[in-house]
Amino acid sequence: MFAVLRHNPQFRKLWYAQIVSQAGDWLNRLAVLTLIAELGDPSAALKVGGLFSLELALRLAPAGLFGPFAGPAADRLPRRLVMVVTDLLCAAVVLCMLLIRSTDDLPLLYGLLLAQSSLAIFFHTARSGALPSTVRDGDLHAAIALSSATWSVMLALGTSLGGLLMLVVSLSGIFWIDAGTYLLSAALLWRLRLPPVGEHPQPFRWRDAALLTEIRRGLQHARKIGIAPVLFAKSFWGGGGGFLVMIPILGTTRFADLGGEATSTATELGRAGFATGMLYAARGVGTAFGPILGRYFFGSTDRRLLQLVSGGFVIAAIGYSLLPLCHDLWLACACVVFAHLGGSSIWVCSATHWQKHVYSEFRGRVYALELLGMTLAFSLGGFLAGAFYDSTNDPNLVLWSLSTLVLFCGVIWTWTARKVVRED
Repeated sequence: MFAVLRHNPQFRKLWYAQIVSQAGDWLNRLAVLTLIAELGDPSAALKVGGLFSLELALRLAPAGLFGPFAGPAADRLPRRLVMVVTDLLCAAVVLCMLLIRSTDDLPLLYGLLLAQSSLAIFFHTARSGALPSTVRDGDLHAAIALSSATWSVMLALGTSLGGLLMLVVSLSGIFWIDAGTYLLSAALLWRLRLPPVGEHPQPFRWRDAALLTEIRRGLQHARKIGIAPVLFAKSFWGGGGGFLVMIPILGTTRFADLGGEATSTATELGRAGFATGMLYAARGVGTAFGPILGRYFFGSTDRRLLQLVSGGFVIAAIGYSLLPLCHDLWLACACVVFAHLGGSSIWVCSATHWQKHVYSEFRGRVYALELLGMTLAFSLGGFLAGAFYDSTNDPNLVLWSLSTLVLFCGVIWTWTARKVVRED
């Protein structure tokens, strides 16, 4: 898999920037979750489940709000320029998080999260559109698999390192580090060389973007080439949003006994950050190895990719259904690793399938369409999980319900994608 780096120097630059940027992203995510747990008011109307689900929604919502603009931008503007500018702006936003001091500042924190995520959607849409242009024919699946594995390794390293840093470094120090990673990523991407974006028959119009006309053009293209159901695999994996809400809840309650108290000591915050970091690191380990194992044992033909997506729903449901039985942190991490062997198969195999078939001039809009569906589904899954937990205070019941939902959605997606499998 690493041979793709030797043969494709432009992809190598893109990969270096990914390593730096995503390491900082996960440090930032862990710091923000710990800060929310510290500043959240247990007596407020919005309790810990709601606060964590709101954090998830604000990280995902920009895909729905700005995806219709990010897709056309990535298909018309120089993609390198889009990535560099958004990196620089994200560095400024992260530095503003140093202003968060008390519970009264939580609205500002959520506003900054929304700004950071809004910029990120333009970055990731441009990167997705640029990636196939940085590799030779036949290297695309290896490049996507390596990018996914790198995301997973950075998740594991960033959150585990962040968990350890939380014991010795202040939250403000982590925000400074994150801002530095954005600046380094921008410097690396400035050296990237990409082919010019092709000329489009339809000029960009704000009205078309706002009315989702551009997104619909992407959907029409996907339907024309017969892969539309593949674009919505991540939408059917929306229960994963609920799991992402439950990870910090378990990390700050069951395995750290923090419970969102504003008067928590530095030791308790460090313990909560460490437990949450280890659970997120376990997610990273699972997502790193899922695509690698799937490709090794089953291959990467179109038919096998779709079968791996279906199997991913089953594995994810089994892993998270076992998590309530674990009261030891390391056993819980093992369950999360297993679950995300399946979750990453859904993610990588569906993306590889459509990237192989979608025409270059439609990649930005098709990616925005896929991300829009995933965002809405993950946000809904996160809010349902947070509300269910706040009303029952029973994480086990929430996890079993989510696992059942994921399994059911996997069956439905497999049925909807059956024609794609036949056509392959």
